[in-house]
Amino acid sequence: MTYTVVHAGTGITGREALRGLIDDPDLVLAGVLVSSPDKAGRDAGALCGRPDTGVIAHDDFDAVLRQKPDCFCYCSTAVGREEDAYNDIARLLRHGINVVTISTIPMVYPAAAPEKWRRLLESACDEGGSTFYASGCEPGIVSLNLPVALMAGAGQVDSYRMDEYAIDLDLVYPIWEVLHESMGFGKPDGHVPARIASGKVRHDWEVVVRYSADALGIALDTVDLDWETVLAPEELATALGPLPKGTICGHRWRLAGMSRGEAVVAVQYFATVSSTPWPDSWPRPDGGAGMVHRIEGRPSMRLQMSFERGPGERSMPSLSFTGQAVVNAIPHVVNSAPGLLEPVLGRSVVTRQARRG
Repeated sequence: MTYTVVHAGTGITGREALRGLIDDPDLVLAGVLVSSPDKAGRDAGALCGRPDTGVIAHDDFDAVLRQKPDCFCYCSTAVGREEDAYNDIARLLRHGINVVTISTIPMVYPAAAPEKWRRLLESACDEGGSTFYASGCEPGIVSLNLPVALMAGAGQVDSYRMDEYAIDLDLVYPIWEVLHESMGFGKPDGHVPARIASGKVRHDWEVVVRYSADALGIALDTVDLDWETVLAPEELATALGPLPKGTICGHRWRLAGMSRGEAVVAVQYFATVSSTPWPDSWPRPDGGAGMVHRIEGRPSMRLQMSFERGPGERSMPSLSFTGQAVVNAIPHVVNSAPGLLEPVLGRSVVTRQARRG
């Protein structure tokens, strides 16, 4: 059986999803919606490094509503236009069009998402008899599905933490505006990185902490954020130019779900450039960037995941993973009952939290 899909989003991650749609024999690309005038009229293949498909990009949202494909793959950015993104998705759902997306990050776990957006999309699904699913890499499959799969084999879980290592960022993500403005690299001592000051860390990752707690059946008292920065001990050379002595060359944050005064579930994030001196207090990964799942219990477990480029691939593999996470879900979404889909908690095999004291 094949499924018709219209796609939106041709940025660095959206292109990966578009390639996945074109390459999948069970999916028929029925349209590409764009917002840039220079992309309208171009072939879908040309927008993502694939041969011409005969599908020509356009900017007519209403035409998609009339077309009514089986699914809409929404990969347009929500950064700086969150309300527009949610309203676009709600319109599609009200017209009976199922939606998969990487754009609305808190909706990867609807039960813990902001009530405003959850209610909007719930009512749209009810009205249109349609289904909605949000996922991605992290937050997404890596931070939701993988840990629950591990916990399914545990008899007792005392604590769980995922450590994410975004290291050597000047080499793997050489965009100075992001590293300097969002992450604070090169900023003076005392500067609060924008992703922390703006609330982005809590906005994007608190749902991950709450999902893990719900999977374990733990009622959290609070979700607490702590963070620190690392200062350059001397001028450091990077692929994007020198970082002056005494400025930020790395940072760490942890978002922890607290129960009875203990951090029982947590997400921790480390960001560095290639010349950052690694603090002794930070746990080291084995190898390069990636994610490490740490479970303390019976048995204790440690799983490290990293990405590697496939043969002939040039793009960052984590971006391909992000796009494929929703592309691969399309048949399941189309065949599911209307409503907001969640990651499977697997409560029949869920592990138990050991209560101390």
